[in-house]
Amino acid sequence: MKQAPLSRASAERLLFLIRQVPGHDHVGVRAHGQYLIIELILDDATEPVARATRLDSNTFGLSFRSHTGRWEPMPIAGNLEEIARAMTGDLAAYLDSSNL
Repeated sequence: MKQAPLSRASAERLLFLIRQVPGHDHVGVRAHGQYLIIELILDDATEPVARATRLDSNTFGLSFRSHTGRWEPMPIAGNLEEIARAMTGDLAAYLDSSNL
């Protein structure tokens, strides 16, 4: 059975969790089908850096966007709280806008 697209509420929840960590005001999250796209908000554009793919009703897998533009899966899965912790902890360098 195909799941309904993720809602804006899911994106807003992940954004809230990420922005709870100081220094992440430049991060945005948007829903796109079965994905939550995590992006940097730049002066005149946004730059996708990671995506959380819904695996089941409460579990997401994390991928990052490589320099070639391809999504590369990471061995990280969990609920939105766990995805936010991974993005702001071990993977915080991906959210550093100075790396662009």
